[in-house]
Amino acid sequence: MKIQLKYWKIANLNFSLLDDVSKREKNSFDLETGSHFSDKESSDFRVNFRLKIKDKAFDILLDAFFQFELVDEKITEEFKLSSFPKVNAPAIAFPYLRAFISNLTLQAGFEPIILPSINFINLGDKEEFKED
Repeated sequence: MKIQLKYWKIANLNFSLLDDVSKREKNSFDLETGSHFSDKESSDFRVNFRLKIKDKAFDILLDAFFQFELVDEKITEEFKLSSFPKVNAPAIAFPYLRAFISNLTLQAGFEPIILPSINFINLGDKEEFKED
């Protein structure tokens, strides 16, 4: 089974400076993922991401989606229940988000944020963010 990333988009981005930088002592990072399959018979599917970053100086809320295609196959129920949409596709997509966040924070005049590596096998068990 072969999947291919067709394109990706940032659907929502909120970058907010904190008024009082000294109030927040710890940085935090939260990631939610989910997958979406169209109702029609198709070979395309979407992986959604929601990132919440709380830095000492700012907050970032980001929603993004990645459009994938099954090469030479149609999506089946077996595929929907497999690890591909929950593990493999997010693992392919996440480095793009890591690079985007690093570039965004650097270009905004801050130290670049390097998001941690994610074990999508552990995340694959829960689908917290789903956009239909």
